[in-house]
Amino acid sequence: MALTMLNELPRYECLQEAAEQYSGAESCGLFLNLLRTGEAVREVEARYLASHGITPGRFAVMMLLRRAGGKSLKPSELAEMTGVTRATMTGLLDTLERDQLIRRSIDTEDRRSMRIEATTACIAMLEQILPGYFEAIGSLSSVLSEDEKADFERLSKRLRDGLENAGGSSAPSRPVVAEPVYA
Repeated sequence: MALTMLNELPRYECLQEAAEQYSGAESCGLFLNLLRTGEAVREVEARYLASHGITPGRFAVMMLLRRAGGKSLKPSELAEMTGVTRATMTGLLDTLERDQLIRRSIDTEDRRSMRIEATTACIAMLEQILPGYFEAIGSLSSVLSEDEKADFERLSKRLRDGLENAGGSSAPSRPVVAEPVYA
């Protein structure tokens, strides 16, 4: 699924004019601001990671393997945890293996399956990247006061919970990598 190019979305005024015919018009501004903010956050993350030669998809896999604490995971588990297809995960794993950041091995319990584990190079790269990563992510909210940050967090969680309770699509509680994921 390709990400929508937000600069091509109709301007608020166009949506407002059209929405006056329908209920929900008052949410157009919120909708556009949520989309633009999410895209801006993803861009900051992608730009920082690109400066270290990795993509958000590869970073997500590396972080999951780091969290596994030396234990191996199945590719299907990694695909489920990141919210990508198994085919996409295969591509991510291929590039990580090529760069010697992961190691594939045959599952001793099911020889038809593979197991994936982080290499020491993977962990070392993460240790190098993470301080700056969290600094970059932290800078995103630097324009907000502590009270505004708490309000934003509370309100965004409330919105997500409302979407989940309504049966709508929302951000799951597990880490997700938005499509497309570039290997």
